[in-house]
Amino acid sequence: MKKYLILLAMMLSFQTSFAQYKGQWRVIHAYELTTETRFFGMNASVEYFPKHYLSVVPSYTIFLPATGKASGLDLLARYYLTENKKQWYATAGYGYYQRRFEFNEVGKESFHFLNVGVGGMLKLNETLGLNPEIRYQVGDPGNVVFRIGVVYFIN
Repeated sequence: MKKYLILLAMMLSFQTSFAQYKGQWRVIHAYELTTETRFFGMNASVEYFPKHYLSVVPSYTIFLPATGKASGLDLLARYYLTENKKQWYATAGYGYYQRRFEFNEVGKESFHFLNVGVGGMLKLNETLGLNPEIRYQVGDPGNVVFRIGVVYFIN
């Protein structure tokens, strides 16, 4: 058993490929802060590469307002511009935001918007990395979203 663990550790340490390849998966846990609503959010995302350098990223965010509940759903496409240890990308996609109020006659509000932004994938090692991102949500209310995440590279 000890030999297999050592062999596995050696195989993982010698792997040096940093490219985005078709069929690759990544799991991202991130924290978001929006400018307009000033809500702090916790995000879970999955990134899949159907083609080289192009990925699809569905994500779900739970925001923490003082009262009520708020959440967001995004479906983004990322195009990677670099293929190094520091990978930079441009992103665009669709977003949906919903908020339920507790003590307000408004009751519920929701928004549909487009996301446009840039970000990076900074690899710490072969399995973990950091994911800073800044996006502008085109539409009403027009938030700027700052996001920092931890990435787990599955394959």
